[in-house]
Amino acid sequence: MRPPAATDSPVVALEDITFVSWNVHVGNGDIRTFVSHLREGTHTDGRKIDRFVLILQEAVRTSGVPAFADGMSGAERIDARGAADSVDIVQTAEELGLSLLYVPSMRNGRSADDPPEDRGCAILSTVPLSDPVAVELPGEDQRRVAILAKAGPVSVGAIHLDALGRWKLRMRVFWSPWMRDVQIRSMEAFLPDGPLVIGADLNSWHGRDELAVRVLNRIGETPVTVERDGLGLRVLDYLFFRVGANRRAYYRQLQNRYGSDHRPLVGWVE
Repeated sequence: MRPPAATDSPVVALEDITFVSWNVHVGNGDIRTFVSHLREGTHTDGRKIDRFVLILQEAVRTSGVPAFADGMSGAERIDARGAADSVDIVQTAEELGLSLLYVPSMRNGRSADDPPEDRGCAILSTVPLSDPVAVELPGEDQRRVAILAKAGPVSVGAIHLDALGRWKLRMRVFWSPWMRDVQIRSMEAFLPDGPLVIGADLNSWHGRDELAVRVLNRIGETPVTVERDGLGLRVLDYLFFRVGANRRAYYRQLQNRYGSDHRPLVGWVE
C-alpha cells in the first residue's frame, strides 16, 4: 500500500487524491489539527499530502443561521466538548483555503434558548468542487440530507443514515436496518456515472451485513483493502470506491479521534 505523495503537477489524477471520511461529532472534531497532520504525512506513512477531499458527517454551521422561530423544528442539541463553541465548518474551510459544499440536515437544538446552529454533511477539498447535488432522504426520526459533488476526476458523496427509528412506529434497534436500506435505495438514482467515492456513517449497528452496507458495496465495485483494529463486528463508518475493477483502493481507520467520537478513515486509490 502506497498512499499518494505530494505533487506539483497541474493535472489532478485520481491517484493523487487522498480521501477522508469522518463523523466530526457536531463540531467536536479538530479539523484544523487533523488537516495539519494529514499534510505532514502523519497518517500516510510519512508521505506528505497536498491534495485531499474531506467527506464529513455532523459538521456544524454557527454563522448565518436564522434565529429560532415559531413552527421551526430541530434535533436534540449536542454541545461542543472542551471548547467554548462548536467548530464552524464555513470558517474552517475559509481558514484552510478549501473548497466547501455544506448542506444542513437539521437544526442543532429545539429551542429559542439554544444558539443558532445547524448540522449536516460537508465536503471540503483542495480540488475545486462543482456540480453539487443534495438529496433529502426518507426517515422517521431526524431529517437527513446526502450530498454529492465533483472533485476534479472523481465524484464524491457524503452520507449519514438514521441510527434509530421512532419508538411508537417500530422497535428502534431491530427494525432500524430496514429504514437505512430504504434511505440508501432512495438516493441510488442520484448517483452520478463515472468514478465515485462515498464516505458514510451508516449507523450500521448490526454490522457489515446490513442491507444498506451491501447496497453500497455493490455500487462501489472496486476491491478495497481495509485496516481496522479489532474484529470489526459493529462497523459504522465506511469508504466505498467505484473507480474500476482493474484498480484497488485502500483505507485505514486512525487511532486518533481528534476530539470526535468517531475515528477518521483515510483512503486512496492505486
